[in-house]
Amino acid sequence: MSTRAATGSLVAAALALVGLTGTAASASASSTKVINLTMWQQWGGGHEEAALDKTIKEYEALNPGVHITETPVTNSAKILTAISGGTPPDIIDLGTSLEVGEWASRGALLPMAPYIGSSHLNLNIYVPSALDALTVNGQLYGLPFMDFDVGLLYNKALFKKAGLNPNDPPTTTTQLEADAFKLTVQSKNGTITQLGFLPDYPGPSNGQVCTLEDMGWVFGGQWYNSKTHAITADAPQNVAALNYETSFYKKYGPENMANFESSSGAYLTANDPFESGKLAMVYDGPWALQYIKANRPSLAPDIGVAPFPAPPGKPALSGTTFIDTNPQVIPRGASDPAAAFAFIKWETSNPQVTATFAQLVANLPQLKTVPNFPLAKDPRFQLFIKEADSSNAHVWPQLPYSTEYGVRLCQAQSAALYGKSTPAQAMASLQTTMKSASGS
Repeated sequence: MSTRAATGSLVAAALALVGLTGTAASASASSTKVINLTMWQQWGGGHEEAALDKTIKEYEALNPGVHITETPVTNSAKILTAISGGTPPDIIDLGTSLEVGEWASRGALLPMAPYIGSSHLNLNIYVPSALDALTVNGQLYGLPFMDFDVGLLYNKALFKKAGLNPNDPPTTTTQLEADAFKLTVQSKNGTITQLGFLPDYPGPSNGQVCTLEDMGWVFGGQWYNSKTHAITADAPQNVAALNYETSFYKKYGPENMANFESSSGAYLTANDPFESGKLAMVYDGPWALQYIKANRPSLAPDIGVAPFPAPPGKPALSGTTFIDTNPQVIPRGASDPAAAFAFIKWETSNPQVTATFAQLVANLPQLKTVPNFPLAKDPRFQLFIKEADSSNAHVWPQLPYSTEYGVRLCQAQSAALYGKSTPAQAMASLQTTMKSASGS
């Protein structure tokens, strides 16, 4: 679980400097020479960095000739600047796959095939969708480490207070809307003191994906047709999804919705709208369960998890979600790609390391089989694992312009929600812009 904060302009400017014909140096160190590798990681600091350091030390103990220094670098533009300037790290641990399509297409990342072949790594050990998220034009450009998806989290206590069955969450988008309206408390002056559902929360401003990305899939749409290689932003299902999101803003007023969110505390703190008990339902991931347990232990037992509802008459779409991973990639220009891959392979294919991290960060194992860990026994967490292996788990298309597409999708959603354009106009504008970006 990490941020998708890159902007299209920064990415394009930095990638323009990356040479497409450069050859990565691969140092062939002798048995007496220490191989020093640098890793830039987007986990940041705190307990996640501590776990990473422990993992690195374990690897170094098994491989005395290798030393790895990790540094938190969460700014993707800084990473690209280093690659374009010829001073990249040896390993990059990205927070999401959003940049992979564009970076790989411009030659900023090394393809994995040569190293996978020489090491005889069996890719069948990984969850298939995690590999899909790192595949560009049929080539793999990284290995996955910690997957994540989303579902419907809801406050059972608020359901009961509103006269709703706390053990019967909505199963259709129509039911979700009706329940959300019953769960909303609004004063005569428009101030919202309790909200049933906030369609664009947590969203990109809190380091999460744009909800419309998921909602388009929920309504049966897609964002790119891989068979025809066509942008499909203005597909009727995507417009219907944005119309659905907009209905909440029309009912309560865009300004009132914005004020409700801005008056709440920071995401994943005790005062955020969901943890504070002011927001009844949220489209979020398994990590939220762990934060609630730590921040609001009395609330934790009242949090239910369910598949996100499907439109009426389309039950097969229940549980639709995005699926993504933390890519472990090797930038072009790395000092020793072979040694970097050796660590990446060990880290991502190690069942015990995977189980330890999954428990710590409340993300999903990227491996099909791992040792038991406490969180895996929670049926709520199991729902996310089950979703990740379903046909309703979608990956964002990995294209040369994937990053820009993701950024502009969020801008289109915001324009519609806040009345600057209709959903149809917002999607039509996005379609035109992205067709131009794709050169079609």
